[in-house]
Amino acid sequence: MNILIIPAFFRTKNKSTLGSFFWEQALALKHAGNKVTILYTDTYSVKCIREYLFYTEETTEMCEAILIHRKKVFCPLKHGIEGHREAFARGILQLYQKYDTQIEQPDIIHAHCCVWAGYAAMRLSEKINVPYLITEHATLFQLHRDKIRKSNDCYIKQAFEKAAKVICVSHAFAKLISEYRTSNDIEVIGNVVNFEQFKPCVSDPHEEVRFLTVCYMDTDDQLKKKGVDILLKAWKDFSKKCDTAKLFIGGGGQATRKAVEWCREYDIIDSVVFLGSLNRCQVASYMQQCDCFVLPSRYETFGVVYIEAMACGKPVIAAANGGPDDFVKPFNGMLVAPESVSALTEAMLQLAKNRKNYNSQQIADFAKEGFSGQSIAEQLGGIYHNILCR
Repeated sequence: MNILIIPAFFRTKNKSTLGSFFWEQALALKHAGNKVTILYTDTYSVKCIREYLFYTEETTEMCEAILIHRKKVFCPLKHGIEGHREAFARGILQLYQKYDTQIEQPDIIHAHCCVWAGYAAMRLSEKINVPYLITEHATLFQLHRDKIRKSNDCYIKQAFEKAAKVICVSHAFAKLISEYRTSNDIEVIGNVVNFEQFKPCVSDPHEEVRFLTVCYMDTDDQLKKKGVDILLKAWKDFSKKCDTAKLFIGGGGQATRKAVEWCREYDIIDSVVFLGSLNRCQVASYMQQCDCFVLPSRYETFGVVYIEAMACGKPVIAAANGGPDDFVKPFNGMLVAPESVSALTEAMLQLAKNRKNYNSQQIADFAKEGFSGQSIAEQLGGIYHNILCR
């Protein structure tokens, strides 16, 4: 099958892990015997004119037998969601027109995230008469629903309605997205994890209890979304009762400075280690060496980073915010009330005390059964087949 994938965001030279789950799914589909091509548009407003002028991404590359075409597009007149939506779609149409002989006629178009990619897929579908489907991941629908409704609701509903299929990455998120689609047929399929890279490994001997969190910290909004403020407040209380513990924080960005300031304010700087930006191999290595992964996000549509930690055999602590509710069970971790410092503190204390009672192999096997490339590719293959047989 010839599959054309349009992701709403994608890895860059500076952010090699950005949109990693899109790439892992593309690889899984390729390994299942499909031809896979990726089209992606980097959009820039006036505020980002410098990045636009000094764009250094490869416009065409072949990576692991997957052809990737990307281009930069400037949106000078309209900003925000509307401006980027139109610029993104324009870029996708231009890319397809330029490389149509290399892409060949796809059997199906698979867009990731409706606001940009789903809308672009709808436009391309109308032009080349190929069905499209959307997998929705974006926390935008949780965080900025009012902002979306102001001027974008009709475009989003149109893209969802015309899609041959809509997939969401968790049941809670599917319920939220259902208001944009008349038919009650939304499927739930999680993201792919690379189990060759994320796998159990014997950690080095250590006496301290090692907690790990990994997230982007480019902006204050990202700190809030991922609950870094909640984690550090809880760590302040936790470390008073467990003074042999260390918290490792992976992920770079300008907002890291604020997290460091909080650590100084809470007098926990000696027990918190900032690792900076990490590539995929480094993330896997730190997960293999930790005792527990903790990330009390305020919002998660799925949370692939929890599955990656589980793939390494580690228990996780997450907030019951929608996404993790589908896969965090008593045998592989703990769910806590969202935004509750006391609940998070207690969960970390319990896990520190009982960490040796968790079965690493059982945790890893559970993750692999539900989120391996083969499992996800088989589910998607069935959906593609049903669409094309209509």
